[in-house]
Amino acid sequence: MKNISDKELTAVVNKMKHFSAVASLTGDNKENPWTSVDKELSSDIDYDFYVETIKMIRFFYRTEPMVSTVINKLVEIGTGELIISKDRLSDNEHRAFLFIKDKLINFSAIMAQEYLLSGLVVPEIGFSAVDSNVTKAFGLKKYSSLQVPDSMYVRDPSTIVILSSIITDKPSYYVKIPEDMVKFIKDKGVYDGEREDKDLYVALKKMYPEFVKEVESGKEEVLLTNPNIIRRKYLPDNPYPVPFVSSSLDALQHKRQMRRMDYSLMDKIINAILHIKAGSDEFPITEAEEDVEFLATLKSQLAFRDRSNGETDKLFQLITSHIVDISWIFPDSEILLSDAKYSDINQEILFGLGFPQSLITGETKRSGAGDVEMSLVSPIKTMESYRLALTPVLQQICYDMAEKNGMKNAPTVSFAPINLHKFTDFVDALKSLYEVSAVSRTTFAGYLGRDFETEVDLLESEVNLLKSKNLPIFGETPNSRNPNDTGNTQDTQPVEDEPVTEDTVTE
Repeated sequence: MKNISDKELTAVVNKMKHFSAVASLTGDNKENPWTSVDKELSSDIDYDFYVETIKMIRFFYRTEPMVSTVINKLVEIGTGELIISKDRLSDNEHRAFLFIKDKLINFSAIMAQEYLLSGLVVPEIGFSAVDSNVTKAFGLKKYSSLQVPDSMYVRDPSTIVILSSIITDKPSYYVKIPEDMVKFIKDKGVYDGEREDKDLYVALKKMYPEFVKEVESGKEEVLLTNPNIIRRKYLPDNPYPVPFVSSSLDALQHKRQMRRMDYSLMDKIINAILHIKAGSDEFPITEAEEDVEFLATLKSQLAFRDRSNGETDKLFQLITSHIVDISWIFPDSEILLSDAKYSDINQEILFGLGFPQSLITGETKRSGAGDVEMSLVSPIKTMESYRLALTPVLQQICYDMAEKNGMKNAPTVSFAPINLHKFTDFVDALKSLYEVSAVSRTTFAGYLGRDFETEVDLLESEVNLLKSKNLPIFGETPNSRNPNDTGNTQDTQPVEDEPVTEDTVTE
């Protein structure tokens, strides 16, 4: 064997130290993951890193109930009701916008979900005409056809490249065109040589002619001029938004590793060891013919325990002598049966999401441990933040619809106020403000999800209908006046004298 000199040994040691440092920095040190320097600590958050982050968040949204529940509840509560005020619209024009109300609510939920998952919402809206049969069925008049938003979708944020601007705070957005879409457009509606959709190609060319031209010219990225792009919170050192779930990713990965440990332990329990000990100090097993025959018989009985279809009998009779000892060897399953190990990590995930446990399960972790009203501040602020971002998009859709249909005005679109308080307490407080003239009727109706002008018009039409049918405007109450009573006291019938009884005569 060749002897190694001190110089060569020093070089080998230095290389080992170098490789150890590289492994530590790149996360290859499997013994302690906290020794690695995560990429989040640097400002080098590029397109690839953002895309990988989105993939990870979508994975946990599909697989982790806590993440999906929090996202779904924030979306469902925040986009539950939409108010389309009448403003200066006619009744017919107002009904036209009410016609698309459900579409706007559904689209706002899609945008809110993407806002919370990726932090980047690129809405695309296309209009198409509906014929008079549809408009008449909805009560619309004077419209032979009505231009309404038809194609409403959100672009995949993983196809968007963001570049910081030098002179403004608004970055430039480029869309990376998928290869299958490039092939579809260049082949004029053919997918893979066999399947085709000419109608989709014609519609795409009609709604986005400039985009189709740029793809046909060979461009792989196209500058987006969409003014309605929504970008969540971002840091000054990079233009990509910080997703809502990103602060909980480390805890989610930790919890997944704990689940892998549980599954590994369960496999060991399922594949438990059946330990069969034959012989003892007093009766040892030897190579004698009778002992060999005894072991062969024992093995054949155990082999017969397995069925031909791969299943195993749950009840098995085994006949042996007194020198055979059979026992099962199981790993310790106490840690598997205890859910306490998930308590802290679940709390950390909820802390990162800023969501109280009371909105998930309807109860707090400990009774009387805190103020439920104060715990709702964080999710309400989260919902209000994305509402503030989504409202201009919905408002722009109404502006575009009014312009395409020759309307002079468009309604004001807003979300109904979020009320996570006790309903009776909320209504009592609102009623107190109204009684001292601190809240208008419009505001009062708005807090209850109603538009005051619309309700006034409905009341007017109801009153006119009741009068035409000669019916009372209000229902009778115990103190209601006779409808035939004119209000003149002279018309009042005199009260009849009480009947004379013995008591009255005596008096």
